[in-house]
Amino acid sequence: MRFALITILTLIVACSSTVEATLLLCDDCEEVRVSRVIGGDTLDIPSGRVRLFGVDTPERGQRCASEATNRFSELAGNSVRLEEGSRLTDQFGRRLGYVYTKDGSSIDEILVREGLAIAWTEDGQHRDYLVGLERSTRDAESGCLWSE
Repeated sequence: MRFALITILTLIVACSSTVEATLLLCDDCEEVRVSRVIGGDTLDIPSGRVRLFGVDTPERGQRCASEATNRFSELAGNSVRLEEGSRLTDQFGRRLGYVYTKDGSSIDEILVREGLAIAWTEDGQHRDYLVGLERSTRDAESGCLWSE
């Protein structure tokens, strides 16, 4: 009876998950604790500030900023996984990294796919994929940034 109840609860949680599968995965990347989410593309971990490498989200006060921040916070939860990009830090000394959920799904990809972020076009190993995904999302007029 107890096993059946645990199984049912596990299925309910799995079915109500708010994280969709992503093509970019990193379930073996370094896992770090999230101290707090600063904005739609920045968070603090115990060792300092991390800036998402692959995307830009609206700044505080701009259209869709609160939606991007809330979604990032929801996806990040208490911990995230980090994958280094082609540069380790940005001009402000923040650590740069592609950020993944605890289970390994790409937060960068989810934010772009949901129309809450634009893809970074300068560099990075996932640039081409994220730029193409943004183009598709924009063409479909999907998400907060692209819907009227």
